[in-house]
Amino acid sequence: MAARKKAIDEQTSVTVTSNFDGELVYSCPKSGERFLFSEIGDTDTMTIAQLRTMASQHKRFFEDGWIKIDDEEVSEFLKLEKFTKNILNKEHFKELFNEKPEKIEEILLGLTNEASKFNAFTYAQDQYVNGLLRDHFVIKAIEKGLGKQLDPNS
Repeated sequence: MAARKKAIDEQTSVTVTSNFDGELVYSCPKSGERFLFSEIGDTDTMTIAQLRTMASQHKRFFEDGWIKIDDEEVSEFLKLEKFTKNILNKEHFKELFNEKPEKIEEILLGLTNEASKFNAFTYAQDQYVNGLLRDHFVIKAIEKGLGKQLDPNS
């Protein structure tokens, strides 16, 4: 018999982190509290009840990976882990773009989350434009994997 997940008090506070490249705002309709994240990596605390409301009324925050719950137990309790397993962010791309071109292309072709694809392209293009991404084979792998040219002038 499978073990039941233990209940977590709805007023328990949990740290959440923004994975959104830009300003992200959420106003909880039940508590009236407003959460503002200015950039990727910004953190705040939300209650389980606020996260449950967000998940039911504004699922895109989780589907597109804009918000990450920093507690795996809470993510599982709210049944949100299905959204978080396919989300990649800026830190992932820093590591990924140091891999071999074949692996980069394979991973990018396998992305199913549109927000991750967008974030990958934005990060790669920024690195390219600023001269930090120079390896021709890596550039071609990224372009093929995402189906877009990194050079904004082409």
